[in-house]
Amino acid sequence: MLRNRIYYSIAFMLFITLKFAFLKADNEMLQFMLKPISLLITFITNNEAVYDFNDGYFHRNLNIIIDKSCSGINFWLIGFMVCVLSLISKQNTHLKKIIAFPLAFILSYILTLFANTSRILTSIFIENNTSISYSWLHQAQGVFIYLFFLIIFYLLINYLLSKSKAHHAKLT
Repeated sequence: MLRNRIYYSIAFMLFITLKFAFLKADNEMLQFMLKPISLLITFITNNEAVYDFNDGYFHRNLNIIIDKSCSGINFWLIGFMVCVLSLISKQNTHLKKIIAFPLAFILSYILTLFANTSRILTSIFIENNTSISYSWLHQAQGVFIYLFFLIIFYLLINYLLSKSKAHHAKLT
């Protein structure tokens, strides 16, 4: 634990820095997240989107807007922390701990694209197939889906790391 303190500190500083950067970000700055999600929604639903700098991606036939508020950045940052802290705690060399940072960013980014697209598609399904249109349901559904993906992500990372350690131990 003590030997990882510097890496944990760096991870938390990155988290806080990116969290504050997100507060100042607009739709244009979040294109790296908004565009792939909109493209996935377009591909899956076969509904085109129109991008507007102020409003984000408007899917007219679905009557949804994908903008900063549903970019998934907060989930991405939490996923990053789950991943990087898990990776750092299981590594024994400085190089592997350093590599954990970009690896955690990439893995949590992919997870976020998948989880956020699932969240949006579920919202569309609920909206189109029920008469319920309460905002609390939208919030609850988002919490449930994000929590589900975070738990699966954490379990998968730890399973793969323990499998890797067992395999490495067999070799030595």
